Amino acid sequence: MPHIKAHSDIDWHYDIEGKGGHLLFLHGWGVDKRIWRHQSKFFSQYYRVMTIDLPGHGKSGWKKMALEGMVRDLKTILQALQFNDISVIGSSLGGLVALKLYEKFPNGVKRLVFVGSMPKFSRSADYPHGLDVGKMRKLGGQLDTDYPSIVNVFFRSLFTREERQSRRFKWLQKFRQSDGVPMKQALVEYLDILEQEDLREVLKAVHVPVQFINGRDDEICTKETVEFLRKSCPGSRFDFFEQCGHFPFLSKPHEFNQVVEEFLKKSTL
Repeated sequence: MPHIKAHSDIDWHYDIEGKGGHLLFLHGWGVDKRIWRHQSKFFSQYYRVMTIDLPGHGKSGWKKMALEGMVRDLKTILQALQFNDISVIGSSLGGLVALKLYEKFPNGVKRLVFVGSMPKFSRSADYPHGLDVGKMRKLGGQLDTDYPSIVNVFFRSLFTREERQSRRFKWLQKFRQSDGVPMKQALVEYLDILEQEDLREVLKAVHVPVQFINGRDDEICTKETVEFLRKSCPGSRFDFFEQCGHFPFLSKPHEFNQVVEEFLKKSTL
C-alpha cells in the first residue's frame, strides 16, 4: 500500500486507480478511505481516482496539527503525484477539508462535491445549524472512557432505522470491523477542529461548480442547513436521497455514483 510524507512528516496512506481527469475522495470523522470503495471502483473506469486516509485514520500516521497544516500537506502530496485540476468529493469532515483546500489553493480545484457537509459544524448564536457544542465536547469525553465502542455507536446513529435494518448495513458493520479503528487522540483533536473552523465566507466566495448531496433524514446536515447552503451558494446543484442519513454513498452507492457522474459531465468552468 503506497505511503507518502509531506511538510508535517506524517505518513499519509493513499490509493490511486484509473486514468483520466483527477478525482479526490475525502472521508469523514471516525472512518477511513475504504468507505469509498464502490466509488473508486466505478469512477476509476473513467477517471484517475485518489482515496486517502486523513491523519489518524486508517493507515495514515498522526500528529497534532491545524486544518491548514493538513491541507498544506495534501497540496504537496497532490503535486508530487501529479494530481492537478482536481474535483474533490468530501463527506462530512472531508467536505470541510475540501473547502479549506480550496481556500488555500483555489487554482488547483476544478469542482467541489459536498456530501452531508457544511462550512461550519458547530452551532453558535449567529448560526443555528450544525452540532451542539456541548454534545461535541461530551462525545470527546466519552472517547476517553468508552473507546472504541463509542465510535461504533456514533457511526450507527448516522443511519436511519430503515438503513440499519438493511442487508447492506449489516455488511458495513462487518466491513468496519475488518481493520483497526482511528487513533483516539486524533478523533478528539478533530472534534476541536470541527468546533472551531468557520468557512462560511469561503463557501460564499467559491467560483467553481459545486454539488451538495444529502440524505433527507440526515440529522447532522439537516433540511434547515441545506436551505442555508442554498442561500450561501446560489447556482449550485443539490441532490437528495430519500430514507438516507449521513452517508447516502454507503446506503445507495449506485444511485450516488450516477448523480456525481452527471454533475461531473455537465459542470464546466
